[in-house]
Amino acid sequence: MVKAVQAEEQAASNIAIVGFGPKGFYAFERLVAQLKARKVKKPIAIHLFNQNEFFAAGNVYRPDQPSYLLMNYANSNINCWTDEVPVAILENTQDFVSWLRGQPAYSSEAKAEAFAPRARVGTYLMESFTRLCSHLPDNIELVKHVRTVTDIERTGKKYRLFSEGNKQNAYPEFDKIILTTGHLGCGAGFLEENLSNHYIDFVYPTQRALGHIESGAKVAIKGFGLTCIDALLALTEGRGGEFSVNKSGKMTYKQSGKEPGKIYIYSRTGLPMMSRTGHTEIKQPLVFFTADRMAALKDSKPVSFDKAILPLIIKECTVSYYRVLFKHYRWRLLVLPKFEGIQEQIEVFHHYYPEAKRFNWEKLLDPFTDQAQLTHGKVADYIEKLLVEAEKGPEESPLNAAFATWRRISAIFNEVYSFGGLDAASHQLFDNNYFGLFNRIAYGPPVKNLKKMLALANAGIVDFGFVKGAIFKIDGSGENYGVLKVGGQKEQVIDYLINARIPRNNGNDKPSLLYRSILQKGIGRRFQNSSGGTYTPGCMDMDSQGRLIEADGKVNEGIALYGTPTEGLCLDNDTLSRKRNNLASQWAKDVAQFIALKEIEKNCIENES
Repeated sequence: MVKAVQAEEQAASNIAIVGFGPKGFYAFERLVAQLKARKVKKPIAIHLFNQNEFFAAGNVYRPDQPSYLLMNYANSNINCWTDEVPVAILENTQDFVSWLRGQPAYSSEAKAEAFAPRARVGTYLMESFTRLCSHLPDNIELVKHVRTVTDIERTGKKYRLFSEGNKQNAYPEFDKIILTTGHLGCGAGFLEENLSNHYIDFVYPTQRALGHIESGAKVAIKGFGLTCIDALLALTEGRGGEFSVNKSGKMTYKQSGKEPGKIYIYSRTGLPMMSRTGHTEIKQPLVFFTADRMAALKDSKPVSFDKAILPLIIKECTVSYYRVLFKHYRWRLLVLPKFEGIQEQIEVFHHYYPEAKRFNWEKLLDPFTDQAQLTHGKVADYIEKLLVEAEKGPEESPLNAAFATWRRISAIFNEVYSFGGLDAASHQLFDNNYFGLFNRIAYGPPVKNLKKMLALANAGIVDFGFVKGAIFKIDGSGENYGVLKVGGQKEQVIDYLINARIPRNNGNDKPSLLYRSILQKGIGRRFQNSSGGTYTPGCMDMDSQGRLIEADGKVNEGIALYGTPTEGLCLDNDTLSRKRNNLASQWAKDVAQFIALKEIEKNCIENES
């Protein structure tokens, strides 16, 4: 049971965590561990602000969402606890698989390679948070606020927070704040007014966001990634439709009659994501994209992505591809320190096996790069191909192995990318051209979900005919919501438009109210990469510890960022990872030290008096 603060103003220190999904939970866990380790005795009030009542799960993993909304992250990767020192304040912490095994209702799902429903992960996170709260030291008081913070104000060395429906200074003045909110431009989450609109800007929770779309409607979905699949399933399986596998092993879909009449998908590239199984990743060491080589580049920053980084990525993908392809022909690729030696082996191989498909970097990125438009059939056939390769796994499919390379090198690349390590032009090039591409080939949906998308296409519900090169225009006459057009010839009347693109900080000119307040008051500023040019990715500026940089260039000692708000200065802020871009541990250590010193100073004053 969470203890309630009886007299908040009497707390020696007030701390705020704004945004309490997994990242907020991780920051909280480290903070209480640090406070206990330092044996802080004075009363401390920790205030948690979240948009909904699902503390620790947030919007993404809320446990009330349908079970068909799956993770794209294998169970074995999920663990909300850390092995850092100081250890957690409670014993017997469990990773996700261990937790599943201990739940009678879910024990059958406790497979390391499986992909769990996001709702299940949310339950795990919330139960872990509840257990942590039950072990809090007596001097730590917890206050939970189901509120969206919209404004911040400096009061001397402290800060006040304001939220929707609370403009009367109901919260205490805070000594330290960490912001673990969503993207800078989507802090408000799902908006109630979208229920009656024909444009759905945010699809979660899907039951509320999409429930008003009537059966038979013509729907367009902008975006071809994970959010698109979630929207598709909510409009079909979520309305009583049923997927099944026939005798030949092909997935089919039986309509309920409540689905939209047709769903048209369109995106910038027109390419679906490469799906994933829970197969173990390739264990072979990297050859060219090594930590030592990246460290040397980092020391000589700023780094050029297209000149220094991209050639190494291509070489590493080439090695991954041919290592598997050679194995199919009972050959063995001899990995040499110089790429020329590897190329010679490849040429000899293709001399003997000219029918073997060559590795082609451009085709890997976009097999339809020379085609301005795509037909429904071409896209469906490509998805079939991706599924075949995905089910083989990266140890058996050369294409899958090449795609998986990014997952193996991304953590090392992040060390170069972070905090303006690339020159301005390279930073912009990567954000605009390569970030989405690598996500598409490396972080796709489970195979099961891509099969469902294909089944919906075969059932005539999903249409890929507008997937590439299409534009949407609102119908000014008011007869229809808008028209989807492609190539100046083909067009389709649309009743509803769903934005299924993952929001990002870069290019964001309309920050949420909270970040707008921070910028307007000079409490923080936007980061600008000025190395060899100028590029503003849209994120807030911060130092290497995650602390905001104010408008005058000074470090803000009171406010830090963690998780999604750091995107643009850090890369790949996976919501569940405790290791990637771990700014929470340093923040917790600094806050605990601040509180401990404050306590020592107060004790000294009391003793002198």
